[in-house]
Amino acid sequence: MRLTDLAIERNFLYNVAFAERRLQKLQDQASSGKIFSRPQDDPVGVQRSIVLRHHLAETMQFLRNLDRARSWMEHVEVGLAQITSALQRAYELAIYAASDTMPPDARQAIAEEIRQLRDEIDSIKSLKVEDKQVLIQDSPEWTVGDGVKVSAENYKTLLDDIDAYLLDLADALEDPSGDTSKIQQAIDNISGAIDAVVAKRASNGAKINRIEAVESKLQSLDIEFQRLLSNVEDVDLTEILVKLKSAEASYQAALGAGARLIQPTLLDYLR
Repeated sequence: MRLTDLAIERNFLYNVAFAERRLQKLQDQASSGKIFSRPQDDPVGVQRSIVLRHHLAETMQFLRNLDRARSWMEHVEVGLAQITSALQRAYELAIYAASDTMPPDARQAIAEEIRQLRDEIDSIKSLKVEDKQVLIQDSPEWTVGDGVKVSAENYKTLLDDIDAYLLDLADALEDPSGDTSKIQQAIDNISGAIDAVVAKRASNGAKINRIEAVESKLQSLDIEFQRLLSNVEDVDLTEILVKLKSAEASYQAALGAGARLIQPTLLDYLR
């Protein structure tokens, strides 16, 4: 079959254009570090990339929720620890004042300190995170995984009971009759309140431990999703550079071959 100059030229231009497109694609990959920049470059890879990025975004949101939950729980622990210390001090004072030999003026001084402890616990109630009182306000709930939620607790009822117990103790200490039975009843109530606060601290500590366990799992997932996304999107730079040099050589070879095949010009015919 006879090949005309036009056919040779068309074939040459097609090959050169193909080499240019291949060279451009490899240059884009080398400069961006990504396998694809448009969906049509790798439809399957783009689909996997979208799914992995969705999982990454979801995991990051779970981690943010966990961070907020941990901050809340840690503030709760601080508040409950301070309340425990105040109650233990009140309990020690009440035991000391329950003696029948305690003079009225000494009990009055202890009653004043009990009222100060009551005011201190009342101030602890105002402990805030994100402009919300962590101990007595309606407690939030955080989603930290698929079907996994962590919720805080409202301690208003417990704190109201503690406030009443301390008020009863102060009133009993100031009772002119010196009746120690009321003081003993207040001691029993405060002892029960201490046990209740310690139980709440244990429950809150268990939630913090769970948050840390879930966080460790999510961080591992985040690393794994990052690795999978890198496998889908990122190029092997060494491989791309080798291919780029090969494509450059092919492109130059195509131009050189074309120059040798299509040598006649208008000047050649005029000669």
